[in-house]
Amino acid sequence: MKILHVTSDDKPGGIQKAFKAYLSALVPIPQLENLYFAPLPLNLNQGQDIPHHIRMSWQQKTLIRRGFLLPIKQFQNHSFNISFVHNGFICKIMKKYSDKVIGICHNDKPEQFKHADCLICLSPNAVEKAKKSGRCEESIYHLPHYFEPQKKTLNEIKTKQKLTIGAAGRFVDKKGFKTFIDVAARIKEEFPEIDFVLAGDGPLSKSLRAFSKSRGNPVRFTGWTDVETLAPSIDIFCLPSLDEPFGYILPEMMQYGIAVVSSSTNGPLWICKGNQNALFFEPSNDDEMLICLKTLIQNPEKRDKYQKRAKQVIKEKRFSKQVFVEKLTSIIWAEK
Repeated sequence: MKILHVTSDDKPGGIQKAFKAYLSALVPIPQLENLYFAPLPLNLNQGQDIPHHIRMSWQQKTLIRRGFLLPIKQFQNHSFNISFVHNGFICKIMKKYSDKVIGICHNDKPEQFKHADCLICLSPNAVEKAKKSGRCEESIYHLPHYFEPQKKTLNEIKTKQKLTIGAAGRFVDKKGFKTFIDVAARIKEEFPEIDFVLAGDGPLSKSLRAFSKSRGNPVRFTGWTDVETLAPSIDIFCLPSLDEPFGYILPEMMQYGIAVVSSSTNGPLWICKGNQNALFFEPSNDDEMLICLKTLIQNPEKRDKYQKRAKQVIKEKRFSKQVFVEKLTSIIWAEK
C-alpha cells in the first residue's frame, strides 16, 4: 500500500512534530510504502529507513495555500492509496491523486477539512465539534499524538534555585503570549524575585518584545530553545494558548516534573485529565491566569504536588507510541 504524507509547513511547531511522528510510526511497517510531500527534507530517528521526499517548491506551496488546484508534476508516476494531509486547504487537490484523503485536524477547525474523506481529531471535544460541523460520525477518528518520556529526569539535571515560570511556542496570536507577559508584569509587582522566561520566535516577535518593554520588561526572551535546555531552568510552565488541540510542549515539560498552568483548551484538558494534574484558566482571562500562578508561587507544597502529578500522568499508556501505531494502522486498514 502506498501512503503519502503532506504538509506545507516548514516552521518549528506542532504540525512539524506530528508530521515526523506519523512517518516514524508507519515507516517500519513493511506492507506500507511511505512518501512525503513537503517543502523540506526531514531528519527522522536514527536507524529508521528514510522515506522518499517529494519536494514541494516555494511556488507550489504559495499556490496551494491560495487554493489553486495546480497539477503536481512530481506525482505523474505515482498513485496513492491514502494521503495523510496536515493542512485543510490541501485536501481538495490531493483527492486527484489519492484513493482516500485523511485530514489531521491540528487546529480544532474541522470545517477546513471538508474535502477530506475522513478526519483525525486530537481530542474528544474536537470529535464532537466535527460532528456538529456536519461530518458523518463514521468518518471521524479520535487519535491523539503519542509521546514517550525520556529517561533523564529533572531531578538529575536541575541545578537552579530561583523560582522561574516559563512559556514557549511560536509567536502568533493564538498562543496568547501577550496575556502571559501582562500577567508576568502584575506578578512581579508583588513578587519581584520571580523570573519569567519566554522561549520561541515568530511573526509577533517585535510586537511582543515592544509590549514587554512597555510593561517594564517582566519576561526574558530566549529565542528557540530545546526542551533539554529550557526544562532545567523553570519550575512552573504556563500554556496561555487561545486554541490548543494537543500541545506537544506540555508533555515535553511534564516529563521533567514541571507543574503546569494552562488555558482550558481541548488538548491540555485531555493530556492533564482536567484539573487533576494541572491548574486551568479560561483562555485570555488574565485574572484567572494570575490566580493560578500565584497559587503555585505561594504554596510550595501544592506546587510540589502538581510537579509529581505531571511526571506521573505523562507515563500513562494512552501516550505510548505502540497505542498510537495500533490505532493508526487500524484506521488505514479500515479506509483502504
